[in-house]
Amino acid sequence: FWFQTMPSLMSVLHVLVLFLAIFPISRLQIRTQTNANSRFVQWMNGLFYLPRGNELRVRKEYRLLSDEERRSYHQAILLLKNDRTVLPNKFDAIASLHHLNTASGAHGGPGFLGWHRIYLTLFENALREKVPNVTIPYWDNTLDAELPDPRRSIMWSPLFFGNGNGAVVTGPFRRFTTPYGPLRRDIGADRRLMSKTDLENVFSRRWMWEISNPSAEDRYNLELLHNHVHVWIGEQMSRIESSSYDPAFFSHHAFVDCLWEEFRQRQRQHGINPGRDYPRIVGDQGHQPLVSMGLGRLLVVDGINDIFTQRIYSCQRRPECVPGTNHCGSPYIRCNWSTRTCLPLIMSNRPNNPVAQGPAQQQVPWWARLMQRNGLFG
Repeated sequence: FWFQTMPSLMSVLHVLVLFLAIFPISRLQIRTQTNANSRFVQWMNGLFYLPRGNELRVRKEYRLLSDEERRSYHQAILLLKNDRTVLPNKFDAIASLHHLNTASGAHGGPGFLGWHRIYLTLFENALREKVPNVTIPYWDNTLDAELPDPRRSIMWSPLFFGNGNGAVVTGPFRRFTTPYGPLRRDIGADRRLMSKTDLENVFSRRWMWEISNPSAEDRYNLELLHNHVHVWIGEQMSRIESSSYDPAFFSHHAFVDCLWEEFRQRQRQHGINPGRDYPRIVGDQGHQPLVSMGLGRLLVVDGINDIFTQRIYSCQRRPECVPGTNHCGSPYIRCNWSTRTCLPLIMSNRPNNPVAQGPAQQQVPWWARLMQRNGLFG
């Protein structure tokens, strides 16, 4: 690995470049006229910063958020969507970065993981301008994959993502518009969600080149596994140019990022420094380590720096069965103790009757009353 053989001075220089890049003196480099107005650039530059203090933000599984935390997250997204001081609105403006020239090294190579890590941080900083202390919840879709029919998962109820088929007309993101028409989904029509076996395969590897394009085998390729979920959700989420306009995008990528961080922690246990592990074979020129990432002054290789999870955020453990209970830390996730499996609540075919899958069924009275009162499952 070329980066492991570089002089220590070069490592120091890269850390210096990284600090310069993520403090407010950074300048966003946009090589296209789309959205490249001064107000947009000024706003984006203000999102590059390191938080003060030593307390890390904690990204939780979506269903492990408290009701108040979940409402605050949704509110922050809606406030960005309704803020037109940057055209067409701040949510769409930041979503556009995912397919502008800034994203030339965001897909199809090892830069995929680092680019999206920084992109998520910028989005999270934007959210915190609206509602302080919110964090992006990750969506552990392996939980839903355990269900007989993942399309009935509570994630596609009005409490979380909203409906998963056709135009999104329920939930916090109902009637969202995008540059590609009304927000739509077609869950389960093609591809699949990630499985626990997929995670075991990824975590069985040791080096970044073994889990990233262009060198990873399909069963270990984290970017490929992530692609399947995009297509499984369908419609806007199934295409690079439109996927970031669905809020589900950010929770999906937050999960991928947390998996990558777990992989990096396992690297440390095997004596590998993940901050120096950038592959030699990268494929496209946009993934060369010393090429500009297109986000601030960051280079592609800066995406593997430890500073993000040392100074900005951490990931809460994936849901597990809580001893002495029948749940997994959330009223929305039940534990099947016979298999020690966490299973999301599902939406019944009968209106207003959400139930848990399997032997851990339990009524959730306040939620059932809320659904009935608001007709959310009608």
